[in-house]
Amino acid sequence: MGRRGGSQNDGQNQPGETFVAEKSRRDDTLVLYLNLLGARGIRDFLARLSEALSCRVTSREISLKLPFLEATQASRLVENLFSQLRTIRRRVMIALDEVQELYRVSGPLLKLLKMIHDSYPNVSFIFTGSMFGLMRVLLQPEVSSPMYGRRPAKVELAPFSEETSLAFLRKGFRELGVSAEEEELREAVGALDGYVGWLTYYGNFRGIRKMSRAAALEEVVNEGKKVVGQELRNFLKGRGEEAYLTVLRSAALGARWSEIKEALESRFGGFNNKRISDILRTLTASMLVEKRGEVYVVPDPVLRRIVLEGI
Repeated sequence: MGRRGGSQNDGQNQPGETFVAEKSRRDDTLVLYLNLLGARGIRDFLARLSEALSCRVTSREISLKLPFLEATQASRLVENLFSQLRTIRRRVMIALDEVQELYRVSGPLLKLLKMIHDSYPNVSFIFTGSMFGLMRVLLQPEVSSPMYGRRPAKVELAPFSEETSLAFLRKGFRELGVSAEEEELREAVGALDGYVGWLTYYGNFRGIRKMSRAAALEEVVNEGKKVVGQELRNFLKGRGEEAYLTVLRSAALGARWSEIKEALESRFGGFNNKRISDILRTLTASMLVEKRGEVYVVPDPVLRRIVLEGI
């Protein structure tokens, strides 16, 4: 869940692109970068994969072979896309940036990834993104998942400490040739809680777009609410939305288990203890809620505002 506000970069490389550029300098690895921003299904995914592989597979050919109703059709298409990689005596990494865009087709996506994983041992994938539900499906596959037993390594970008956040902003402003008082930097860090994406947004709005301090902070929240609000709505689909939101609102204010139970019972009447624990387990695993001692909190400042103000 490290990525926050990664799309406002004014033409600069995305973190995934920067990684690919650095990794590609090594002779032992071929790295392909797919930005899935705006992708709406497996068709878009395969079209972008085809482009990255420089394969002559047309959108029409991809369309004709979807959806993946037969394993033979899927295998044939993947073989077409990956045939040229058989002659490459190097590791192949495929970086999928903004992977949360494929949340609607997580099932077919996992089947496709399993097929590639089983057939091409020299190919591995890197997922970057921020959507709570899909990232959990990818990182913690259950027994019923096609990727069960293939748990990937996870690198989580945790919020910066106060001092690291201040150093991050100081360096960024210095590189832009922008003067920023220490008071301003501390105000921004205090408001954004060390979330590197939100800090990056702030630096962009202040240093590049030349907004005032107040306007820049407000715009960080406005832009963040658009991103996180949509992700939260997607996450809540198919779940007991009101129950989850009740728990999130309690945690946004900081609450013990007993206080969360009290809030749920006030809203719904009686509420099963196991159900409460299941909701908290899901929210914690999805990195929406964090337990600090005996208190559950919503650590992301933008998500806190969304939950308390309404989505």
